[in-house]
Amino acid sequence: MKKLLLSMALLIAGYFSIAQNNLVPLGYLSYAPETVAGVWHYTDSLGNEYALVGASDRVSIVDVTNPATPTEIFTIPALPGQSSLWREIKTYGKFAYAVSEGGGGVICIDLSNLPTSINSTHWYGNGDIQGQLSTGHTVAATDGYLYVFGSNLAGGGAIIADLNDPMNPNYVGQYNLEYVHDGYIRNDTLYTGEIYAGLMSIIDVTDKTNPILLASQLTPGAFTHNVWLNDAGTHAFTTDELNYEPMGSFDITDLNNIQLVATYFTDTMPEEEVHNVRVLNDYIICPSYGSQLTICDGSRPDNIVEIARFTTGGYLCWDASPYLPSGNIIATDTYSGFFVFSTNYQRACFLEGNVTDSVSGFSLNNVDVKILSTTKQTTSNFTGDFKTGIVTPGTYDIEFSKAGYITKVYTGISLTSGNVVNLAVQLKQLNFSGSVTNQNGGQPIQGAAVYAFDGTFSATVVTDNNGDYTFSTLPSGIYTITISKWGYVSTCATLNVDGTTSLDFQMSSGYYDDFASDLGWTITSTAAAGNWVRVVPEGTVYAGANSNPNVDASDDCGDQAFVTGNGNGPSANSDDLDNGRTTIISPIFDLTTYNNPYLNYERWLFIPSSVPLANTDTLDISITNGFNTVLLERYAASSTTNQWLSQSFNLNGLIAITNNMQLIVSIEDKATSGNIVEAGFDKFQITEGPQSLDEVSKNNTMNVYPNPFNQNFTLTFPADTKFENARVDLLDVSGRIILSENVNSNNVLINNVDKIANGIYLVQFTNAGITTTPTKVIKVN
Repeated sequence: MKKLLLSMALLIAGYFSIAQNNLVPLGYLSYAPETVAGVWHYTDSLGNEYALVGASDRVSIVDVTNPATPTEIFTIPALPGQSSLWREIKTYGKFAYAVSEGGGGVICIDLSNLPTSINSTHWYGNGDIQGQLSTGHTVAATDGYLYVFGSNLAGGGAIIADLNDPMNPNYVGQYNLEYVHDGYIRNDTLYTGEIYAGLMSIIDVTDKTNPILLASQLTPGAFTHNVWLNDAGTHAFTTDELNYEPMGSFDITDLNNIQLVATYFTDTMPEEEVHNVRVLNDYIICPSYGSQLTICDGSRPDNIVEIARFTTGGYLCWDASPYLPSGNIIATDTYSGFFVFSTNYQRACFLEGNVTDSVSGFSLNNVDVKILSTTKQTTSNFTGDFKTGIVTPGTYDIEFSKAGYITKVYTGISLTSGNVVNLAVQLKQLNFSGSVTNQNGGQPIQGAAVYAFDGTFSATVVTDNNGDYTFSTLPSGIYTITISKWGYVSTCATLNVDGTTSLDFQMSSGYYDDFASDLGWTITSTAAAGNWVRVVPEGTVYAGANSNPNVDASDDCGDQAFVTGNGNGPSANSDDLDNGRTTIISPIFDLTTYNNPYLNYERWLFIPSSVPLANTDTLDISITNGFNTVLLERYAASSTTNQWLSQSFNLNGLIAITNNMQLIVSIEDKATSGNIVEAGFDKFQITEGPQSLDEVSKNNTMNVYPNPFNQNFTLTFPADTKFENARVDLLDVSGRIILSENVNSNNVLINNVDKIANGIYLVQFTNAGITTTPTKVIKVN
């Protein structure tokens, strides 16, 4: 066992409130504060049933004849200093044998006088190992022989002793090629879980003095914990004691060609591995990590289906024995204690088949196969075969899906217990294609990015010389399709892609980028973390407020934006900008064809604290014409918005218009500031604005009072003003924006200006993309 103690998550009383999928709890016994490990079964001559429990401080003999009231009737205490988390027990005839990592050799227990009394002794080895055997990890006893695995002898292999005198084993031989964590014996063959070698080994022990290795096989996780055979002896089931590793099912009919034919992950906690396997009538009992006891139908070893499950609580359902005559199952959970269950051994309903391409007939691998209305799903293998099943009989719809193919659903499939339904499935290739042309003249647009996104799956293709595009690996679904190319206005549409679909797009010349695709913005950075990245924003939180965006700007195509870092987790420290500057620079755009170009975009800023000016972290947005650069905005902590805000600038009069324009968005986190710094940028667009100030809407007028002002001032707008993405900017005389606020009412109090220096400022109102002539205001003491 490999993991540390976790706190118990369930109250014991809750265990018996409800049966979980064919496992019904009958009785419970707590061992707290001691832990429990292995468990085995015994029935006396009167038919009384017992559980033999390996507790950390003792061997515990529990009467379970009445399963509702398990009663500990005898104990064999561990010797001083020999308590241990690991204690395992097996029986042979009327005797039991227990070993522990804590020491004490083998405890030999005479059970023949139950329920009256027991007798025990310790065996430390005889003959060639006289007095040397101290510890053991696991034990087995069968066909007159005792096997001790993982002991302090034989390199931790297998110590073998005959049981002609059951209370006095007699050492006869050993297997010492590898450390053996656990072993299973059938007839004269030993099957070992060699955990450190990662092997299941098969050993001929006909001559106990000279075991002969017949075969070895790596198990799925290469950390083999234990092995058990199916009833026919044709398949071996193995466990690996590692998270996310499955139980393996191996065909061992040809020892020269052992084949892994199936794997099993528990249905509800696939990350938690099976700890031990036992088999009864081809049902596989699986005590597992995650404190879960599951049972699988193993009658088809290449298609293992879970048919029962119960959550035992503490941390690890360590062991289980299904072999009592009553049919009850006894189980141990390391920190929860001991359980008795009844179960309904029910054969699974099996679904198997093959998937091929409907035209070529070629096998299709990685086809998702889902039994709808359940959680059961699997994928086809490299030959197109699939195998799955479910415990509950009924009529189901079965879905088959693969990228590049039309999803197919078989309806009304009747699945019945113990029977196999075979489906031969043919999938048609999905053909989604079209063309992209210029709406002025219809010329094909080469190199346009066609981006498809359905909320989970995304793909991008690029138009060819003829403006044509084709998706060949797109699953069926409802997609947003976005067409983008620098120098054109992006366009998008929602489309149900479910067969042979053609969709043509037209684009107009212009400049628009919502970052659904990479259109060539460059990123430079000196920061240690949190650089600009074009992504679907994940969102972070600081002091209850959004710091990094959790969504892109609204009303655009796609769902991506530029943000500073996009670390996992809700914490604001998850990949925020740290110790440096990060900058994005647009591709070059030509504005010489515009009469009155307006620059529009949406931005996000979060800097939650204000520090002295020398240490101020800032977001700077500038425009260059190839010769000169003008700062459009500078925002610091006092300008934090933690929301997307629309900005619009009339570029005429701000900078000389050329064919070599670029936008520069730069944000800095100074090493001395200690701030959380996050920014976002989205929905870049150039639009043609009004041709003269006479065309400015009369509704974009405002009054300022008082003027001059001291602590604050109020803006009033006409009663019929309709506000659409309206904003007020306060600028200094150089045109630098020092304050910006959204406006959605006719009276707005500007009260964040008491600390600015005395002097002359300009107030500018922008509404529906139209900006008024600035109004002069004066700040006085």
